[in-house]
Amino acid sequence: MIDLHIHTTCSDGTYTPEEVVELCKEKNIEVMAITDHDTVEGLKEGRKKAEELGITFINGIEFSTDYYGKEVHILGYFLNIEDEAFLKEIKLLGEEREKRTELMLEKLKRYGINITMEDVLEEVKGNLISRTHIAGAMYKKGYIRSRKEAFINYIGSGKGAYIPKENLSPARAVKLIKDNGGLAFVAHPKLISLGEKRTLELLDILQEVGLDGLEIYYPSFSSIDIAYYSRIAKERGLIASGGSDFHGGNRIEISIGVSNVKNDIYEAMLERLESQKNEKVRRNNEKVNKIFKK
Repeated sequence: MIDLHIHTTCSDGTYTPEEVVELCKEKNIEVMAITDHDTVEGLKEGRKKAEELGITFINGIEFSTDYYGKEVHILGYFLNIEDEAFLKEIKLLGEEREKRTELMLEKLKRYGINITMEDVLEEVKGNLISRTHIAGAMYKKGYIRSRKEAFINYIGSGKGAYIPKENLSPARAVKLIKDNGGLAFVAHPKLISLGEKRTLELLDILQEVGLDGLEIYYPSFSSIDIAYYSRIAKERGLIASGGSDFHGGNRIEISIGVSNVKNDIYEAMLERLESQKNEKVRRNNEKVNKIFKK
């Protein structure tokens, strides 16, 4: 089995990169990807541990983007984490997250919820701040009865203290991944609250900038959902990905490998990656030939 959607303490998970790799080994996962939100911080540590344990490791990321005020998550795979231009963009996203957090904390004060940046930072294990950390601070201070309540009532998409990520669109996220040489997928498409028509329109837009596929295998997806998104993908020439969206203690109902994703998904991704490389070589050759003809 494989699991291509796993979070660590480098974003909003509760297990370190090394610990999630060890969990994958326990679950007999043969191919895995760490896909932390807007960061590649834990990939080197995760890869090193995976190599020790004989697990195939894919460099991944999950970009959190905004589209018409709704959240859309974009997964990236097979990333080059030595790409300086890509790393610069990642750093800017981290800075934007801090500004966004400060604005949400100001909005929370309107509801009588007074937590500080220092309170939030106490929840952060890595270098990246997320809304999960805000929820943790709210819970610790006794403002909510569960972390989930923070999203339902305050900081979830469209709620009173929510601030959209206006700086990062889904198309920009896909382009960042493609310029890096990776594969780009729309994460858990059923969870995008745009409505079917606008979601399909978004897929068409993203294909124009290089979208490779959809996350079709996901813990909350029924067999009907899987069949539906498989058809949508096939009609558009897209491929499938899948994973657990494991967050450790922040989502106790989800365990690694729960989506039961098979190895043929990984094989199809490798074929897509090879095709992409061949197409790049072909285009470069065309450019060279045109120069010599001149």
